[in-house]
Amino acid sequence: MKIIDLIAHRGASLVKQENSVDSLEYAAHIGAAAAECDIRQTSDGVFVIFHDESLERLTGEPVLVKDLTYCEMKEKLAVKDYALLTFEELARRYREKTPILLHIKFETLDDGFVNMLKKSGLPFICGVVSPQAANKISAAFSKENVLAFMPDYHNIGEFVNNGAGIIRLWEPWLSEIKPMDVKMKYDVKVWIMCRDLSCADETSSMNGSPESLDLIQSLSADGALLNDIELGIRWKTKARRRQT
Repeated sequence: MKIIDLIAHRGASLVKQENSVDSLEYAAHIGAAAAECDIRQTSDGVFVIFHDESLERLTGEPVLVKDLTYCEMKEKLAVKDYALLTFEELARRYREKTPILLHIKFETLDDGFVNMLKKSGLPFICGVVSPQAANKISAAFSKENVLAFMPDYHNIGEFVNNGAGIIRLWEPWLSEIKPMDVKMKYDVKVWIMCRDLSCADETSSMNGSPESLDLIQSLSADGALLNDIELGIRWKTKARRRQT
């Protein structure tokens, strides 16, 4: 059985600043199959690599990214020693062959955004949150470049019909839906987002564990997303040894 691919959530976010070039490149260096980061747009139209909808977690201010200019956002984060990365900087500085999984945090994409992706030169997979976005990306590239970040699993068909070639399921959903069933019905890849519901902290709950990865592997998924990519690589090394 092929060992699952490991996708570094927010890059190597436990050892480097999340969503930074260093974090993404480090994940690539140690063996991640893809390095995930998040993209949002500021009020003045700058695309920034940033996970949260607001700055509250990092600065204590509940101000929304979409309500800030790029300079305002950069200054607020700099006070907390957080270096804000733009998509333009990412495209210029990232030089690895490992694909970037770009989690697009907005539902509607226009031609300007697609053209920006084309010109970037980045190896990428686009993580989309709407069927419209899936359609837009798959029309410009291919379904292999489209991962569906669905809010639940009941509209898998809608995303697939609009060009998604990879489906993201959450680990807690696995009691209700199995990766192999999705793969057989839709001819797609299935990646699982690790999530330990017993962990009180939402971010830490996505770190992953050997037990979680064993489960995902046993269910014939194609990949797993996790914060602790170093743990994942150690697990994968042991899994390979067990197969020899």
